Amino acid sequence: MMDKATYLQIKSEKAALEIKHARENFCFKCVRLKLNCLCHLIAPFQTDFHFVMLMHPMEEKKEKMGTGKITKNSLANSHMISGVDFSEQREVNALINDPKNYCMVLYPGKTAVNVSIDNVGPFIEMKARGLRLVIFIIDGTWACAKKMMRQSSNLKNLPRISFTATHTSIFEIKEQPADFCLSTLESIHFFIKECNRVGLEATNGLEDHMVVAFKAMIDFQIKCSLDPNLSSYTRGKLGYSKKEDRIRPKKWLTRNIVLAD
Repeated sequence: MMDKATYLQIKSEKAALEIKHARENFCFKCVRLKLNCLCHLIAPFQTDFHFVMLMHPMEEKKEKMGTGKITKNSLANSHMISGVDFSEQREVNALINDPKNYCMVLYPGKTAVNVSIDNVGPFIEMKARGLRLVIFIIDGTWACAKKMMRQSSNLKNLPRISFTATHTSIFEIKEQPADFCLSTLESIHFFIKECNRVGLEATNGLEDHMVVAFKAMIDFQIKCSLDPNLSSYTRGKLGYSKKEDRIRPKKWLTRNIVLAD
């Protein structure tokens, strides 16, 4: 049981914290101090595709304004659902079962339609007939995404759509398991650019605002790692190792990164 002196000390510390960071100094959209807020860099834009972000609970819990949430807030025609196994998720199944929708999952695979190289004519025809093209996005680490796909029988049975990346991830502070692996934000950004190129979208470069916010997020995380007043301080060292000095975990040399079709 807490004694009175300890209780008063904790109460005093909380009061001091509240004075230091008053309520009005916070942005309640990203739950950061307004001084560190990136929301002003996010410029929502419309897309023909309806994007549904399926975020792993661990990802949702740890990030205030990470790649998933920047992406969701940038895409006006999108929403987010949290979970791991979506087999019985009511909203997901309602979207899949709606005859007005044609649902796909953005995930690599041998049978995936690759918008970079494959014929997208059928999708253009679907849009002309009034079908809404819905794309589910798995937002989590590659290992978590594989688990989410494996457990979600409804997603596993959906057609897959993908692209061929022409660059490696610029997410310098995070190691990807393979060169073709991009962060959620980078994947959507590049996918939309490819869709613009083949006539499936017409966002006219508005998607590039996502990358502006993304780069600011990376710079902010590096800044935090170099600040001795924060718990994320890395003793004056750069907040990440250089890409050429990294060694990828051995598990990605022996395991499949994505779930097979």
